[in-house]
Amino acid sequence: MSSQNGIDPFATRYQIVEANGTLMISESRVSLFDVMILHDEGDSIYEISATYNLTPLQVKTAVEYIEKHRATLEPELVEAIRVREERERYYRALEKEIWEKIAQQPMTPQRAAFYALREKNRQAAKAEADANYSE
Repeated sequence: MSSQNGIDPFATRYQIVEANGTLMISESRVSLFDVMILHDEGDSIYEISATYNLTPLQVKTAVEYIEKHRATLEPELVEAIRVREERERYYRALEKEIWEKIAQQPMTPQRAAFYALREKNRQAAKAEADANYSE
């Protein structure tokens, strides 16, 4: 399908945009570097599409951008990985702190009921998974 001026409208639908301090695939919340990592590991466009719930055209746009700008992206990838790991450590520490505060709170009947229900559901899910695995 082409428009009257001979340009394929789907070829320019997706773009690489800067958002939140990183390069992102338009109409998604996926970083260009996420695609770059999987592509460099050998995943196909369709595997990356499935992993990040993207259209193959979004992934193709990202891969073409990566191939065209690889020299400038590689140092940025190293920095992006470092920032991601730093954020991961920060949020894990924050999560640990929150759970420690929750554990210090007195047990209320509602919280006890919630924990019992959660454990019951975990056991049911484990039993179902074990049953499906044994088939």
